[in-house]
Amino acid sequence: VIAEMKINEYNFVNHQHLDAGAFQIYGKGALAVDSGLYSGSSGAYGSPHCMNYYWRTIAHNSLLVYDPSEEFSKRGYGNDGGQRLPNGRSEARDLAVLLAPQNGYRTGKVLAHSFGPDPQTPDFTLLQGDITDAYSKKAREVKRSFVFLNLHNPQVPAAMVVFDRVVSADPGFRKYWLLHTLEEPRVESTSAVVDCTQHGNSGRLNLDVLLPAAANADLAKVGGPGKEFWVFGQNYANDVDPQRLERSSMEPGAWRIELSPRSAAVEDLFLNVMQVTDRQSPGRWPVRRLDAGERVGCVIEGPDAAWVVLMHKSSQRSAAPVRFAVSGQRPARTLVTDLEPGRWNAQREGSAEILELLVNEDSGAAWFEGRAGTWTISR
Repeated sequence: VIAEMKINEYNFVNHQHLDAGAFQIYGKGALAVDSGLYSGSSGAYGSPHCMNYYWRTIAHNSLLVYDPSEEFSKRGYGNDGGQRLPNGRSEARDLAVLLAPQNGYRTGKVLAHSFGPDPQTPDFTLLQGDITDAYSKKAREVKRSFVFLNLHNPQVPAAMVVFDRVVSADPGFRKYWLLHTLEEPRVESTSAVVDCTQHGNSGRLNLDVLLPAAANADLAKVGGPGKEFWVFGQNYANDVDPQRLERSSMEPGAWRIELSPRSAAVEDLFLNVMQVTDRQSPGRWPVRRLDAGERVGCVIEGPDAAWVVLMHKSSQRSAAPVRFAVSGQRPARTLVTDLEPGRWNAQREGSAEILELLVNEDSGAAWFEGRAGTWTISR
């Protein structure tokens, strides 16, 4: 299983897409893809498909904040609800122009990164970023956290947790969380299944939506004939010869999953868990949301261990103690992010044993293993 997680600190324009915070997942086939393509009936550089879909945020596994009155450019760029055009998509002539804040090429900042505990075969990989600057003033804050988990299980080898905090300038600006697929997904309530059967592949992605809460979550699929590259009422079609598509490695995509809160709000949180497996020997572990005061996360219930990820709702680092409970008798493998650097202790209720944890500046995170129960970690 391969996952690409991206926090773009600068956008250099030209061939670079407006895809800060995007991700891709491959597991026995392409499961979460970058959609659109450069070739085809409307795929040339600067074509309507390119300018209004392929280059744009809506074609990627990222986030939209849709202001219906937003204008991106007078040069034919439509409103996809996505990230702004850095300096009007004019290229920087030198490094000084690129770095000058007033030119707007900066689109984000990496807040934390880590992997471990084994550096060769890590159980977790963490990447957190602030991509607010990738958007216009319609967005006051956009922060994204990725955690990729190596589950060490042949049926369910990996999972990825994505947590987002999005604050808009107007509660009426609807927010969208996107997941692009090659084939039609199966969507039901707050979950979805994505298969990849093309070219003999057998991959499967299982999506569980934990936030927005079920009553406030609108999970839908968009795509299929006439809507493959759909942008708020218009399809930027780009047809490819079917025979060429069959014999090539092109993955233009034709479907996407959109997750959006039903109720208008200035601040929205998205928390999604994606498990990767094989559709021929499917496995899907139970997933539940974990609420712990100012923190929220998930518990993935494996047969031999529970995998726990816990993050701060504001995506801010904190020195406050963290208390949470994991039920059952199995071991719990736990990652707590957004911690102030320093020495921390972890102790399970009813046990005298204390685990000593060192949180460094780069990660702001602590990883530890122990029996399920009620845990407190304190600085």
